[in-house]
Amino acid sequence: MIRRVHRTGDRPGTGPQIQAAVTSRRPPAWRSPRFGVGVVLVAGSVALGSWALDRAASGEEMWVAKHDLAPGDAVTTEDLRAVPVSWDGGASVYLAADGVPTDAVATSFVGEGELIPAAALGVAGDVDGRPVTVPVPAGVSLEPGVLVDLWAVPRLASAPPTQLADGVLVLGIEEDSGVLRSGSGTVARVLVDVGAVAGVLAAQADGGSVTLVERPGS
Repeated sequence: MIRRVHRTGDRPGTGPQIQAAVTSRRPPAWRSPRFGVGVVLVAGSVALGSWALDRAASGEEMWVAKHDLAPGDAVTTEDLRAVPVSWDGGASVYLAADGVPTDAVATSFVGEGELIPAAALGVAGDVDGRPVTVPVPAGVSLEPGVLVDLWAVPRLASAPPTQLADGVLVLGIEEDSGVLRSGSGTVARVLVDVGAVAGVLAAQADGGSVTLVERPGS
């Protein structure tokens, strides 16, 4: 009797024939659930981005400060730039970019790049205070827009310091010309209430010094 010997690779139902059959039964990639989810996510991202751009472009234009604006500063369109604002109620809070009065001044501090509140522009008579220059003590770092307290330090060591004003707005920081003998080499322009101006000037003229004290969190 003659026995037939089949090599492993030639046995029916094994080898390349099975692999080909298995491969042929796999569904196309486009029919995969993962493929469908990916398409939906991409389409949703594109639609959301287009909606955001369209909404921003269709918003009402508002004024933004090109640089810091301190109370009393004259304001013209050269100091501002228009940007679209698309949220509801923006026109009732911020200044619409439809022109600026010829005699407009800032009545409150507005930082560079900030939207201009509608209440932040007025006329010179609306500014409650007078600018006064005081030395900045050594080790103190200030920025325009923060609040400080003003104190008088008498010449005589036996006399205690007295507070002249609190919550004073810093309008700007400048180099000291040497007149005020600032320990930091800089002076601050601060907006002092009209009622406190006389006391600040008297303390400076009395041979003592006027110094400012930082207010944490301001």
